[in-house]
Amino acid sequence: MNEFSGIDGFLGTRASSAMDMMVLLMALVVAVLGWSVYQVRVGRRFRLHRSVQLALGVALLVAVVLFELDVRFNGWEERSAGAVGGSASSLVWSVLAVHLVFAVFSVLLWPVVIVRAMRNFGRSPQPGAHSAWHRRWARIAAIDMALTAVSCWVFYWVAFVV
Repeated sequence: MNEFSGIDGFLGTRASSAMDMMVLLMALVVAVLGWSVYQVRVGRRFRLHRSVQLALGVALLVAVVLFELDVRFNGWEERSAGAVGGSASSLVWSVLAVHLVFAVFSVLLWPVVIVRAMRNFGRSPQPGAHSAWHRRWARIAAIDMALTAVSCWVFYWVAFVV
């Protein structure tokens, strides 16, 4: 146990347990997202893709809300600095800014793609008039989620490992 607020992480860094969980969750999200896209593109398993994407969306929403609550109550900057009362470096803030660009875009885009898919594909999703829009924006959302994950890992590394 150290003097930082919050629960210490389990990956052996200065990060909190919430930070550690989010870093691992993002790896899982990218893997599941890739698998789900494969299922719909190659296997044409539209219902499976729909179910996985809905579950992923709900899981991410819950995880992000819990993560943000932890960060708001316990902070992260002192852990990044390695000292109570310390401040994060300018490099850490710069990497965080890049991460937030991708993360905020994801938070805004994913619900739009999901809600439009639910409205336009319904309970038994099949290719149709909405498919071209969905392929384009879902691809952008997936790439953005991957960039969110990569920037999350870079932030974690510069903030809590180095």
